Amino acid sequence: MKILFILEFKKIIKKRMNAIVIIVCLLLVGVLFALPVYQYIILDTNGNQTSGSRAIELEKEYENTYAGKLTDNKISEDIAEYQALFNDPMNVSKDSTTESLTDNAYFKYFFPYLDYWKLINGNYVAPNAYDSSFSAIKNMDIEDGTDFYAARDKKISTLLNSEYSDWNFSDNEKDFWLNRISSIETPYEYGYHAGWEMLLNCAELFIIGIIGICICVSGTFSGEYQSGADSIILSSRYGKSKLITAKILAAFVYSLLIFTLFVLVGCGIQLVTFGTDGWDLPIQVLNSITPYSLTLLEATLIEVATLYLILLGMVSVTLLLSAKMKSSVPVLVINILIMMLPMFFGISETSGIWNRILVLLPYRAAQPVFSSDFYSYFGYPLGGLIFDIVTIRMLLYVVIAFLCMPFAKQTWKRHQVA
Repeated sequence: MKILFILEFKKIIKKRMNAIVIIVCLLLVGVLFALPVYQYIILDTNGNQTSGSRAIELEKEYENTYAGKLTDNKISEDIAEYQALFNDPMNVSKDSTTESLTDNAYFKYFFPYLDYWKLINGNYVAPNAYDSSFSAIKNMDIEDGTDFYAARDKKISTLLNSEYSDWNFSDNEKDFWLNRISSIETPYEYGYHAGWEMLLNCAELFIIGIIGICICVSGTFSGEYQSGADSIILSSRYGKSKLITAKILAAFVYSLLIFTLFVLVGCGIQLVTFGTDGWDLPIQVLNSITPYSLTLLEATLIEVATLYLILLGMVSVTLLLSAKMKSSVPVLVINILIMMLPMFFGISETSGIWNRILVLLPYRAAQPVFSSDFYSYFGYPLGGLIFDIVTIRMLLYVVIAFLCMPFAKQTWKRHQVA
């Protein structure tokens, strides 16, 4: 068995086309994960553009200006300082209908800390809404405090109890999410976290690596049909037993090793550049109502684990198709359609079932949900239980892998040699 595995593994590695595909995909992953770093630009307090390592240093400095526990007292003081800017006529620009900060005041006192203010202001606006003028904190009466976490709970309650045209939350779902929220520790901790946020935003790009790997293993069985070696293999002693296991095992080991290389390159580029600071901050620094009790590191590990499971599921589908088809071309076409078509499907405004299926398809499933009001509360009622979208995604691809493997084996065994 060991010898068969080694032979099959070498067969995959030594294919020239496989090497070319992996090198191209590795370059693509490297370039796509490096682009946000290369293009990273911030404006300093004078409104001047800064890029490169200096921009990252400034971002860290700005983010850490408001670092610490987000207690109601701290948030009240911060909002009071923001509101006080409008008391100085030198900071204010007025027209007939609106009052806003002058460019000088905006870039000096507000824009460098935009991520922080998005988090705070977003806590006080309606679910799935964006207040570009930050009117929620500008017009807030803070004499009696800001009640940040009470406002968070009110926003969540509004989200869960509103009427929707596609999907309304059942009582069980409401209880499920409220229990989740109650388990999240408060007050939140805030600080610099650009590396982790950037990495989560780019995670879906790893789908390129998954496609490349599926291309490489698509000929595991169909390649034998094309070369005519199937007649020899199937008539050999272990052609319908150990060799099948060796082929499948070699495909999985190869896939895991190559994908790990992609992950190391993609994650390495961004975390080395932006740093790992903020790994222990709660995921709520991305969205105050996110219903997951995770740190940024834990959320990233879950996202990477999900990507690995998508990989295993899609490799299993590829092997099944490879065993059924006598050419690698239709295997590749079907795989690419399965993985990339969801990019072009939109979210439905009337069908919650469609939406919950769509976000489980490979490309969509590769996208984290932690920063979204909409997706992060996707639940799946099954057998009287409620499962969150993160859990369902992981379970789905485990099930796909376990279902496809026996069928792939049986299909190869039953193949009739011409």
